[in-house]
Amino acid sequence: MVDNFRLAEIPLGWYTVATSKEVKPGQVLPVKYFGQELILYRTETGEARLVDAYCPHMGAHLAHGKVQGDTLRCSFHGFEFGGDGRCVRTGYGKAVPRKAKLGTWPIREHNGFVFAWYHPERTQPDWDIPVLPGPKEGWTNFRTRQISVKSHPQETSENSVDVGHFVEVHGFGDSWYNGDLEVEGHLLKNAYGIDYLGGKLSLICNFRVEVHGLGYSLVRVNTPRFDANFNLLILSSPVDEDNVILRTAVSVRNWGPRPWTLFVREAASFGLNKEVGEDAPIWEAKRYVEKPILAEGDGPIAEYRRYCKQFYAQPAVTAKLPVVAA
Repeated sequence: MVDNFRLAEIPLGWYTVATSKEVKPGQVLPVKYFGQELILYRTETGEARLVDAYCPHMGAHLAHGKVQGDTLRCSFHGFEFGGDGRCVRTGYGKAVPRKAKLGTWPIREHNGFVFAWYHPERTQPDWDIPVLPGPKEGWTNFRTRQISVKSHPQETSENSVDVGHFVEVHGFGDSWYNGDLEVEGHLLKNAYGIDYLGGKLSLICNFRVEVHGLGYSLVRVNTPRFDANFNLLILSSPVDEDNVILRTAVSVRNWGPRPWTLFVREAASFGLNKEVGEDAPIWEAKRYVEKPILAEGDGPIAEYRRYCKQFYAQPAVTAKLPVVAA
């Protein structure tokens, strides 16, 4: 018999709560992240907002509400809430209660995604995630796929430094590090190479990784043989302490005729999603080893773990899961 452990706290940072296409002007979209029921809505002028799901008046779930121009209107008593969460009018046409305020969440929207800032104390963000090039700069929009995984953002993001598993899990021909890991505050940088095929059919890609907190990993990829360049996003968003929605996204620098560029993007998206699918069963079955017995070739796992500590309001803790058969 063995004990099983998991990380038991949601780390602070930026997390994806939807793609931009999922919430249209005037639409109200109920979502669940960070162990909480939330409402993502878009005003009629196009501004996306994320708020707590329950009306502070008498607790109605705002999934049944509607957008009224620039406000969100509760369907129970007609209370309307503005961008700062404050009630701006009631359905009675009388004085607004001073304390009627809906909890709001800081968000950013770019590159086709809506990102929300999570902090257990509901503080404002003190760093941002990058805006990446798009069609105006000669790159495609992102092609996005997603899966649900019973895991934790720290576990899924650890793959950014775990080059050792590439050959074993994904069957690549070879993998190696290109330089040392760097940490600059919330930003972790790493670089590695992969020979996907090995032998005479060698297909080498070079990867430069930027981890902006545990919910946003940017991977810049260059394939020298074809002079092809990709931006990959691995976006791990905690539904609660035990589950994440993991989105993968691919953008390609324009490369030949548009149909061919889009075909290359689709192939890269399929391959990335396949790799994540191969990782998922391992993430779901593994336990978190707080002090792993590392070996030569494992890479900078210890440095990554130290980097992660800054994203917890309290030191990262583990919780004991039910005992399972060895």
